[in-house]
Amino acid sequence: MSLDAPIRQDETTTIAPRTLTTWKIITLIVGAFTPLAVVAGTVPLAFAFGGPSTTLAFIIAGAVIALFCVGYVQMVRRITRPGAFYSYIARGLGRPAGVGGAMVAVVGYVFGFIGAIAIQAFLAHEIIKSLFGIDAPWQVLLVIIVFIVGFLAYRKINLSAYVVGVIVIGEVVLLVVLAIAIFARNGIAAFPVEVIQPSVFGIGTWSVALIFAFLCFQGYEAGALYAPEAKRPEKTVPRALYGALVLFVAVLVLSTWTLTSVSGVEGQMEVILENGLGAWVLAVVADYLGPVGLWLFSLFTLFAQMAVAISITNFMSRYYNSLAREELLPRYLGRLNRYGAPYSAVFTLLGLGLVVPLVSAMVGIDPYTQLSSVAFGVGAIAATTLQAMASWAVVGFFMRRPASERHWWKTFMAPALAGVLLVLATVIEIFGIQWITGVEASWTMILPVLVLAALVLGIAFGFWLKKNKPRTYLDLAAGDSPEEAAALRSARIQSRSDDDVDRSAATDRDFDPVP
Repeated sequence: MSLDAPIRQDETTTIAPRTLTTWKIITLIVGAFTPLAVVAGTVPLAFAFGGPSTTLAFIIAGAVIALFCVGYVQMVRRITRPGAFYSYIARGLGRPAGVGGAMVAVVGYVFGFIGAIAIQAFLAHEIIKSLFGIDAPWQVLLVIIVFIVGFLAYRKINLSAYVVGVIVIGEVVLLVVLAIAIFARNGIAAFPVEVIQPSVFGIGTWSVALIFAFLCFQGYEAGALYAPEAKRPEKTVPRALYGALVLFVAVLVLSTWTLTSVSGVEGQMEVILENGLGAWVLAVVADYLGPVGLWLFSLFTLFAQMAVAISITNFMSRYYNSLAREELLPRYLGRLNRYGAPYSAVFTLLGLGLVVPLVSAMVGIDPYTQLSSVAFGVGAIAATTLQAMASWAVVGFFMRRPASERHWWKTFMAPALAGVLLVLATVIEIFGIQWITGVEASWTMILPVLVLAALVLGIAFGFWLKKNKPRTYLDLAAGDSPEEAAALRSARIQSRSDDDVDRSAATDRDFDPVP
């Protein structure tokens, strides 16, 4: 559909109701990179190829994301309009940079979503077969997954939050019980002190462990996308971002630390590879929790993957909805239904998640071992790039604010330090892309180029809008709240022509100039 296709004002200027509380947002954030899925899927890879520095890598990655969060929440408290990091980047680094960041997210999140849906269908096939003895085709399970996710995402966001919340609680309880069981049998040896000492970096490949640790935080920044639907967003969203980070890091540090005591520190990599990546975790669960614990662990692993799909669909559809309302994506994606859900964006995403894996399988591309791995590689680099850009945007935004609103740590040092560290993390991910994808081929270096191309083309599109559609350009990321943004959209809809706009006014003037 053309960007200039007719739209109905009542669909694209509607404001979603504010129903989300702090806990609901926490569950939707954590659900996007659910702890049990990380322990069952990513942690064995980090152990096998990174080594026992994995626990310390999670602590470091969590500290960097915490630094990022310090500045990020300052933006959230002031700007609750739809778009989140796109809006923050535009307000801090300029509109063209904001459009560039928006396109990075469009590309990266689509890849990540397709990868998540594809891998879930295959895991569902294996888990259902092992638990119930039913050999259901993964294609059928893919259709069922898409239907369930679509039903939940089409309804009020509260329903998704409740479902994901129950799953997250079950996951956390299982992982904590497993850690307690390991401690009960092994005592203080369940927490080997070598795991948190710098010398552990000399065992294995620390950079690979760090890559997998940062990989687990992709999508964390998307928590701010729920601000337009949050009650008192200036308070609930910052609390949710901090709460989700503390919960996620605490559970992963506890789990990886105790699991390392089971495998041993020195020989961890060999033990994991000899027993099989996925089989080793299940063997530990069976040993310490018994057959019932193993059954529950397997069942909740399936639920965890469902929580990922639900959470990703919700935040991505809201992001695309906000970009469509800014006229950066086709306008039909900017519609809301009577539940306040961005149904057009939901159905578009789920359509891609259904069609791409099926077509890939038909042409000989394995959706699990090939499609999902490549998709996660692009998604990981895009997410870290966005986090770095958002950090520098905080600095840029507050440099133009009155001195009374600036703070040496919250609005300058913390985000600047996070920006530097996240740029370094992005570089490490780019050079370690083969570890993320699991594909040892030179062509994998093309994947970072996709993210760079999205950034460059997005910036170019921003400058094109400045020259050719000044009214649209001036309204990009304008307004601090959903109400202000909707009012600006209404005015733009009522006066479509750019002829009455002084093109010289479409400059990169500060949104909030210092008096």
